[in-house]
Amino acid sequence: MQARATLAGLALALGALTRALGRDVHISELQFAPDEKPRLGQTHSAGAAADFSIAHSGPYVGCAALCGGRVGLDVEVGEDERLESWVAREAVVKAAGLGMRAIQDVELCGALARCRGEHWHARRLEQFTGAAACVMTSVAVAAVEARQVPLAELFAP
Repeated sequence: MQARATLAGLALALGALTRALGRDVHISELQFAPDEKPRLGQTHSAGAAADFSIAHSGPYVGCAALCGGRVGLDVEVGEDERLESWVAREAVVKAAGLGMRAIQDVELCGALARCRGEHWHARRLEQFTGAAACVMTSVAVAAVEARQVPLAELFAP
């Protein structure tokens, strides 16, 4: 199941980055280094880097992409206040590209967070029924576009 979630996450990342950048993004452009956040190796035509984050839990796989800033996404099956706090903190750590030990350094304050001197903007996601989900960005965003993608579309040629 983990391998399928990873493949689905990569397919979602390619689609999200393609929409964000307005051009086709190919798997060969993604870079994976040990102990680092996966990243896109090329930049937007205007020079702004694009960032992405993949999360999966239970039956859910999600991806967030952003041009001109950093982004982190976390989703966890379950619903309670403690879990909401956890996904927000993990989204910050993922956006910043830090290891999980840094989760203790995250301070939450409503729709904002702070970690190691950096400020983050939170968006809670309601699209994952029975789960807590949050996107954290290094820049304020006006809106978050959420789409449900059927597997047939996700893996279409």
